[in-house]
Amino acid sequence: MQLLERTQDLAPIQHAMNTVWTGGTVLVAVTGTPGMGRSAFLETVADQAERHGFAVRRARGSRLEQGLPLAPGPALPDATGPVALLVDDLHLADAPSLTALTRLLTAPERAPLFLAVAVCEGESATELPHVQDVLAAAHRVIRVGPLGTEGVRALLEGRGLALADDQVHAWTRATGGSPALITSLLDRLEGTDHGTPTRLLDVARARPAPWSLRTRVAAALTGHPESVGRLAGCAAILGGESETHVLARLADLDPVEGIAAARALVRLGWAADRWTPPVLWDCVREIAEDGLSLADRERLHRRAAELLHEAGAPAEQVVPHFLEVGPGDWTGAARVMRETACEVWRGGDDALAIRCLRRALREFPPDSPQRGDLLTALADVEQGADTAAMLRHVGQALPLLGAVRERAAVVACVPLTLFLSAPHAAAEMLGQAAGAAGSVRDGYVHVDEVGTVPHTGPAACSAPAAPVAPAPAAVPVASEAGLRLEARARLARLGDPGAQAAAVERLRGLGVGVRAGTVPGPRADPGTAARRELVAVLVFAGVLGGRLPATEVAGLTRWLLEHEPASAASEYTAAALTIACAAVSETGEPAHSWLDMALETARRRDDQRLRTAVLSWRALTAVHAGRPADAWTDARDACAAAPDSLGDHDWLTVLALTSVAVETDDAWLAARLRDRLAQGQGAGEPVCGLALRVLQIPLTAERELPALVADLQGAVHRAEAAGWHNRALFPVDLWCVPLLLRLGEPEAALELLARACDRARRFGAPGALGRILRMWGTVVRGRYALSLLAESVAVLREGPNRLELGRSLTAYGNRMRAAGRPGSAEILAEADRIAEATGAAVLRCWTGPRPPSPHEARPCGGAPPSGMLSDTERRVASLVALGHTNQDTAEALGVTRRAVEKILTRLYHRLDVDGRAGLIPAVHRMAGRSAFGSGVLADRL
Repeated sequence: MQLLERTQDLAPIQHAMNTVWTGGTVLVAVTGTPGMGRSAFLETVADQAERHGFAVRRARGSRLEQGLPLAPGPALPDATGPVALLVDDLHLADAPSLTALTRLLTAPERAPLFLAVAVCEGESATELPHVQDVLAAAHRVIRVGPLGTEGVRALLEGRGLALADDQVHAWTRATGGSPALITSLLDRLEGTDHGTPTRLLDVARARPAPWSLRTRVAAALTGHPESVGRLAGCAAILGGESETHVLARLADLDPVEGIAAARALVRLGWAADRWTPPVLWDCVREIAEDGLSLADRERLHRRAAELLHEAGAPAEQVVPHFLEVGPGDWTGAARVMRETACEVWRGGDDALAIRCLRRALREFPPDSPQRGDLLTALADVEQGADTAAMLRHVGQALPLLGAVRERAAVVACVPLTLFLSAPHAAAEMLGQAAGAAGSVRDGYVHVDEVGTVPHTGPAACSAPAAPVAPAPAAVPVASEAGLRLEARARLARLGDPGAQAAAVERLRGLGVGVRAGTVPGPRADPGTAARRELVAVLVFAGVLGGRLPATEVAGLTRWLLEHEPASAASEYTAAALTIACAAVSETGEPAHSWLDMALETARRRDDQRLRTAVLSWRALTAVHAGRPADAWTDARDACAAAPDSLGDHDWLTVLALTSVAVETDDAWLAARLRDRLAQGQGAGEPVCGLALRVLQIPLTAERELPALVADLQGAVHRAEAAGWHNRALFPVDLWCVPLLLRLGEPEAALELLARACDRARRFGAPGALGRILRMWGTVVRGRYALSLLAESVAVLREGPNRLELGRSLTAYGNRMRAAGRPGSAEILAEADRIAEATGAAVLRCWTGPRPPSPHEARPCGGAPPSGMLSDTERRVASLVALGHTNQDTAEALGVTRRAVEKILTRLYHRLDVDGRAGLIPAVHRMAGRSAFGSGVLADRL
C-alpha cells in the first residue's frame, strides 16, 4: 500500500521494531481525526512487520461489540521470535480487553512484543480512562495529519485526474486534506463523464455523499452529548461561517452548552464556526436534513435567516434560506432580499440578484405597490441579461406605481436605444408615463408635478434627495428624469417626419448647434448626462431626416464624445446613436479614440457583449473612413466574441457587421452573421430582417433576384417608417444597384443613384458623396461619366477617405485613357501612390494562410489577380513587404530560410522587379489595388 506524505513516520516504527528484536517490548500509538488514514497507516506497519520476521496478529474494536470482550484473533503464539499485535480503533474496545492489552506490555513470560494501536481523536470513547491509560503507556505517539497539496495531487493522479495547481488547491481547501473525503468525491465521479476539469469539484459536491461516508460521519458523533449533534446539524444547515453564539441559539442551547459542543466538534477536526472542511459539512447537512420533517426544516431555515440577519451577517448569507423555503411570516424578508439583490448586483452576480427579486415578488399580491417597486428593481437588474424580460417587467410595474412622477422615473431609466428597437413596448410605456414629466409640446417637456425623482433600481440604496422648489407648469424642464423621458419620447417617434423637424428645432433651442464646422458655442456647456443624451437623440433625428449637414453633425458628435466618458460605455446608451452619427459624418479620430477607450473598458469588465458592440462600432467607423483592413479585423473579432444570437436590440452591431461583410466581400463573416441572426428572437423584425435579406444576396439564384430586390426595397421603406433606418448609415439602395444592373434594369439603378446623390449633396459628407458619384460615373458612359468621375475626385480630395479617392482616380484615369484624353497617366500614377499607401494595412491581413474552402473568407481587400501569386508566394511577399527578414519569414511559415530565398527569387522574376527594394512597393500597390477592387461596383473601375 502506498503512503502519501507519511513515509517520514515509518522511521520511528523501524526503530521500535529493532528494539523489539533485542528483546524489548514497545507500544506505538497512531492517532488522528476521523478520515485521516490511521487504518491505512496501520496496514503499512503490518506489512513492514511481516517483512522483518514478526509474527503478525490483528484486532479491531467495534461499536457493535463495545460491550463484549475484545477478540484479537487467535491467542498470541508461544514463539521465541518477536510478535507484532496491531489493534485498530482501540477506543471502541471494552474495559477488560484494554486491561488485558496493558498487561501484555509487562508480562515477563511473553516473547518480545511490538504493539501498535490506532485511536481516533475527538470521539467520546477516546476520553475514557482505560484508553487514556494505554495512550499514556505508549513509547511513541504518531499523529496522522491531513495531506498537503502535493499529497492531494498524488491521490488525484492515482485515480486518473491530472489537475492544474489552482484546482488542486481548491480540492485541498474543500476537503481539508482528508483522504477519506477526497476518496468519497472521486467515488461520486466514477462511471460518469468528468467534463471540464475546472468543474469536477463542483460536480462531485453536487452529488449525494456515499452511504459509507455518511455512516462514518454519523458514527463519529455517536457517544457525544445530544447538544453536539444538534450544534453540528444547525451549523451544516446555516451553510457558512457563523459565530458560535448564533449556532447555539439556532440549536436551542445555552451559551455554555454551545461552547462545549463547539469544542467537541473541533476535537473531531470539524470547525463549526468556520464551516471547514466544506465537503464534510455537506455530508452533515444531508444527514441533518434527512432527519427533519418538512415543517421542522422550514422552521429551521427561517429561524436561521432571522438569527443571521440579527447578527449582522452579509445579506447573501441570509437570503439562501429564504430561497430554500420562503420567508414565512417574517415581514422584513422582502426588504432583506431587496438589499441582497442590490449588493450582489453591484458585485456582478446578476443571476442571484434576479433570483432574490423574483422570490421577493411572491410575497406580495398582484396589485401591491411594493410589487411595483420590486418589478422596477428586477427590470433594472435585467438590463444586461434579458432586455425582453426587462421591458415586460417595466410594463407590469408602471400600473402599480401610484405617483405619475414615479412612473416617469421608471421609464426614464429604461436603456435609451430600446425605444428605437422595441417601438410597441416603448409606445405603451410612454403612454403609461404620460403626464409625469410627460407630454412633449413645442420642443419642451411640461412638468405636472414637482420634486426630485429618485432612482428606483437596485442601485438606489442611498437616501432620496431633498425636494426641489416648485416650478411653473410649462417651462423647459431641468430635471434629469424630464430630459431622459423627452429623449425616449422623441426616439420612439422618429418615424414621423414632423418629429424629425421638431427635433432640429429643439436642438437649436438647447444652444449646442454649430455652423460651418465650428465647435459648439459658449452656451454649449457639457451639462448633465441626461442633457447630452437628449442632444444625441436630437442629432440622430436630424441625420435621419437629412436636416443637419455633415459639418454640423461632425462638430456635435465631437462635442458629445469629448464630454461622454468611455468608462460608462454601454450598448444601449446614447453612445450607439453618437457613434452612428460620427460614422456617417466622417468624424474620424475623436470617434476612433473614444472607441479605443470603450474597448478597454469592456476588457476590464470582462463584458463580452459590450466588447462585441464596441468592436462592431469601430469596424463601422473604419468602413466609412476607408480603412477596410481595420474594419475587417474588428468585425471578425466582434463576430467571434458575439453571443450565440443577435436581435433587434443589437441594431447597430447588426448594421455594422452587415456593412463590413458587404463592403469587404467576406463570405465567412456573412455566414457567421446569418447564423446568429437566424437564431435571434428578432429574425423577423425590421433590423435583423433587413440585414438577413442583404446577407442573402450572394446566395440568391438569378431567377429569384427580382423578388429579392422588391423585398429589400420594401423592407427599407418599412424601416424608415419605423424611424430607425438611415440610408447614409446602411445604404441598402446602393447595394441594390448591382442587382438591378444584373437584371437589365439600368434605369431603375440610375434612379436609385440619383436619389442617393441628392441626399448625399444635402448632407455634405465627402466620402459618401464621392462614392456615389464614382458609382454613378461607372454606370453611365461618355462625357457625363467623365464629368461625374471628375466631380467625385474633386469632392474626395476635400475629405479623409483615401481609399475612395484611389478608387475614383483609378476609374477616372481609365475612362480618360479609353477616351484618349491627356492627363490620364498622371491620374493613374496618383492612384498607384494611394494604392501603395493603402496596401500596408491590407498586407497584415494577407500574412495568414488562405482558407481552403471556397465558402471561407479571402483576405481583406481581395487577393492578388488570379493566377499571379500562389498562397505561399502571397504570404512570403506580404511578410517581406512588412519588414520581416528572411529568417523571420521562414519561422513564421515553418519553412527553411533557403525555401524563402527561392520563393523571393521566383517573385522577382514574376513581378519584374529588381530585388527586395523593388518588391516592397510592388506588393504594397498590389494590396492597395485589391482593396480598390472590393466593395459595391468596385469591379467596374
